[in-house]
Amino acid sequence: MQTCDFCGNIDGVSFYKFPLQEERRRIWSVNMGRDVGWTPSETSSLCSAHFTPDCFESGSARLHPDASPTLFNFTQPKNQIVKDTEIVSSHQGASTEPKDSSRSTCCDCNKRLHATERSYQLKLASANLQIKEYKKNLAEESRKAAQWQKRVIVLQSAIRAMKQNGSIPATRKTSTPTTNHTD
Repeated sequence: MQTCDFCGNIDGVSFYKFPLQEERRRIWSVNMGRDVGWTPSETSSLCSAHFTPDCFESGSARLHPDASPTLFNFTQPKNQIVKDTEIVSSHQGASTEPKDSSRSTCCDCNKRLHATERSYQLKLASANLQIKEYKKNLAEESRKAAQWQKRVIVLQSAIRAMKQNGSIPATRKTSTPTTNHTD
Protein backbone atom coordinates (compact mmCIF):
# COMPACT_ATOMS: atom_id res chain seq x y z
CA MET A 1 0.00 0.00 0.00
CA GLN A 2 1.41 3.36 -1.02
CA THR A 3 1.73 6.12 1.59
CA CYS A 4 3.01 9.66 1.65
CA ASP A 5 6.58 9.88 3.02
CA PHE A 6 5.73 13.13 4.82
CA CYS A 7 2.25 12.78 6.31
CA GLY A 8 1.40 9.11 5.83
CA ASN A 9 -1.79 9.79 3.83
CA ILE A 10 -3.22 6.72 2.17
CA ASP A 11 -6.80 7.58 1.17
CA GLY A 12 -8.39 10.12 -1.17
CA VAL A 13 -5.14 11.51 -2.57
CA SER A 14 -2.86 10.96 -5.53
CA PHE A 15 0.76 10.00 -5.04
CA TYR A 16 3.79 11.34 -6.87
CA LYS A 17 7.19 9.65 -6.87
CA PHE A 18 10.28 11.75 -6.36
CA PRO A 19 11.81 13.01 -9.63
CA LEU A 20 14.71 11.08 -11.11
CA GLN A 21 16.68 14.26 -11.85
CA GLU A 22 19.01 14.87 -8.90
CA GLU A 23 18.45 18.64 -8.69
CA ARG A 24 14.63 18.30 -8.72
CA ARG A 25 14.80 15.45 -6.16
CA ARG A 26 16.91 17.65 -3.89
CA ILE A 27 14.36 20.49 -4.16
CA TRP A 28 11.58 18.13 -3.06
CA SER A 29 13.69 16.84 -0.15
CA VAL A 30 14.62 20.35 1.02
CA ASN A 31 11.00 21.50 0.79
CA MET A 32 9.78 18.65 2.95
CA GLY A 33 12.40 19.53 5.59
CA ARG A 34 14.61 16.46 5.22
CA ASP A 35 18.29 16.50 6.11
CA VAL A 36 20.73 17.11 3.27
CA GLY A 37 22.01 13.54 3.56
CA TRP A 38 18.55 11.97 3.18
CA THR A 39 17.90 10.26 -0.14
CA PRO A 40 14.45 9.07 -1.16
CA SER A 41 14.07 5.42 -2.13
CA GLU A 42 12.68 4.26 -5.47
CA THR A 43 9.25 3.91 -3.84
CA SER A 44 9.30 7.22 -1.94
CA SER A 45 6.42 9.51 -2.82
CA LEU A 46 4.46 12.55 -1.68
CA CYS A 47 0.70 12.95 -1.79
CA SER A 48 -1.25 15.60 -3.67
CA ALA A 49 -1.91 17.48 -0.41
CA HIS A 50 1.62 18.94 -0.61
CA PHE A 51 1.20 20.61 -4.03
CA THR A 52 -0.51 23.90 -4.82
CA PRO A 53 -3.18 23.88 -7.56
CA ASP A 54 -0.82 25.60 -10.03
CA CYS A 55 1.50 22.56 -9.85
CA PHE A 56 -1.01 20.48 -11.83
CA GLU A 57 -1.70 20.49 -15.54
CA SER A 58 -5.05 22.09 -16.34
CA GLY A 59 -7.97 19.79 -15.54
CA SER A 60 -5.69 16.90 -14.65
CA ALA A 61 -4.05 15.18 -11.69
CA ARG A 62 -0.77 15.18 -13.64
CA LEU A 63 2.04 17.36 -12.26
CA HIS A 64 3.90 19.90 -14.40
CA PRO A 65 7.48 18.73 -15.02
CA ASP A 66 8.88 21.54 -12.84
CA ALA A 67 6.31 21.24 -10.01
CA SER A 68 7.65 21.33 -6.47
CA PRO A 69 5.79 20.45 -3.28
CA THR A 70 5.50 23.44 -0.94
CA LEU A 71 2.55 22.69 1.35
CA PHE A 72 3.86 21.11 4.53
CA ASN A 73 2.53 21.44 8.07
CA PHE A 74 5.63 21.52 10.22
CA THR A 75 4.96 21.03 13.90
CA GLN A 76 7.50 22.20 16.43
CA PRO A 77 7.89 21.94 20.18
CA LYS A 78 6.08 24.73 22.03
CA ASN A 79 9.31 26.33 23.27
CA GLN A 80 10.56 26.60 19.67
CA ILE A 81 7.36 28.34 18.62
CA VAL A 82 7.76 30.87 21.41
CA LYS A 83 11.32 31.60 20.31
CA ASP A 84 10.20 32.10 16.73
CA THR A 85 7.36 34.46 17.73
CA GLU A 86 9.76 36.40 19.92
CA ILE A 87 12.03 36.86 16.92
CA VAL A 88 9.11 38.06 14.79
CA SER A 89 8.01 40.45 17.55
CA SER A 90 11.50 41.86 18.04
CA HIS A 91 11.81 42.54 14.31
CA GLN A 92 8.56 44.48 14.44
CA GLY A 93 9.75 46.55 17.38
CA ALA A 94 7.31 44.89 19.78
CA SER A 95 8.06 43.56 23.22
CA THR A 96 9.56 40.07 23.46
CA GLU A 97 7.84 39.36 26.76
CA PRO A 98 5.77 36.18 26.83
CA LYS A 99 2.12 36.63 25.97
CA ASP A 100 -0.78 35.81 28.30
CA SER A 101 -1.41 32.05 28.08
CA SER A 102 -5.17 32.62 28.13
CA ARG A 103 -4.89 34.02 24.60
CA SER A 104 -4.85 30.72 22.76
CA THR A 105 -6.12 32.40 19.60
CA CYS A 106 -2.90 34.44 19.41
CA CYS A 107 -0.92 31.26 19.77
CA ASP A 108 -2.90 29.78 16.87
CA CYS A 109 -2.25 32.91 14.83
CA ASN A 110 1.45 32.67 15.59
CA LYS A 111 1.48 29.01 14.57
CA ARG A 112 -0.24 29.87 11.29
CA LEU A 113 2.11 32.80 10.78
CA HIS A 114 5.08 30.54 11.37
CA ALA A 115 3.70 27.90 8.99
CA THR A 116 3.13 30.57 6.33
CA GLU A 117 6.61 31.97 6.86
CA ARG A 118 8.09 28.47 6.58
CA SER A 119 6.12 27.88 3.39
CA TYR A 120 7.52 31.06 1.84
CA GLN A 121 11.03 30.16 2.99
CA LEU A 122 10.67 26.81 1.26
CA LYS A 123 9.37 28.45 -1.90
CA LEU A 124 12.32 30.84 -1.83
CA ALA A 125 14.78 27.99 -1.33
CA SER A 126 13.13 26.11 -4.16
CA ALA A 127 13.30 29.18 -6.42
CA ASN A 128 16.98 29.70 -5.56
CA LEU A 129 17.74 26.08 -6.47
CA GLN A 130 15.84 26.53 -9.72
CA ILE A 131 17.82 29.72 -10.50
CA LYS A 132 21.03 27.81 -9.85
CA GLU A 133 19.88 25.07 -12.24
CA TYR A 134 18.93 27.65 -14.90
CA LYS A 135 22.32 29.37 -14.58
CA LYS A 136 24.05 26.01 -14.99
CA ASN A 137 21.97 25.25 -18.10
CA LEU A 138 22.63 28.74 -19.48
CA ALA A 139 26.38 28.32 -19.02
CA GLU A 140 26.26 24.96 -20.81
CA GLU A 141 24.22 26.37 -23.71
CA SER A 142 26.56 29.39 -23.97
CA ARG A 143 29.53 27.03 -24.16
CA LYS A 144 27.82 25.04 -26.93
CA ALA A 145 26.96 28.24 -28.83
CA ALA A 146 30.60 29.36 -28.67
CA GLN A 147 31.71 26.00 -30.08
CA TRP A 148 29.26 26.31 -32.96
CA GLN A 149 30.42 29.86 -33.68
CA LYS A 150 34.01 28.60 -33.91
CA ARG A 151 32.92 25.84 -36.30
CA VAL A 152 31.11 28.38 -38.50
CA ILE A 153 34.22 30.57 -38.68
CA VAL A 154 36.39 27.57 -39.65
CA LEU A 155 33.93 26.51 -42.36
CA GLN A 156 33.64 30.04 -43.74
CA SER A 157 37.43 30.28 -43.91
CA ALA A 158 37.64 26.93 -45.69
CA ILE A 159 35.03 28.00 -48.25
CA ARG A 160 36.89 31.27 -48.93
CA ALA A 161 40.17 29.39 -49.37
CA MET A 162 38.55 26.90 -51.74
CA LYS A 163 37.04 29.72 -53.82
CA GLN A 164 40.45 31.43 -54.06
CA ASN A 165 42.13 28.18 -55.13
CA GLY A 166 39.46 27.57 -57.71
CA SER A 167 38.33 24.33 -56.11
CA ILE A 168 34.79 25.61 -56.19
CA PRO A 169 33.38 28.34 -58.42
CA ALA A 170 33.09 31.78 -56.86
CA THR A 171 29.43 31.98 -57.81
CA ARG A 172 27.21 29.13 -58.74
CA LYS A 173 25.07 29.45 -61.80
CA THR A 174 21.84 27.61 -61.63
CA SER A 175 20.33 26.55 -64.88
CA THR A 176 16.63 26.43 -65.33
CA PRO A 177 15.39 23.78 -67.71
CA THR A 178 13.69 25.08 -70.81
CA THR A 179 10.36 23.63 -71.62
CA ASN A 180 8.95 23.42 -75.10
CA HIS A 181 5.25 24.06 -75.26
CA THR A 182 3.45 22.87 -78.32
CA ASP A 183 0.04 24.25 -78.99
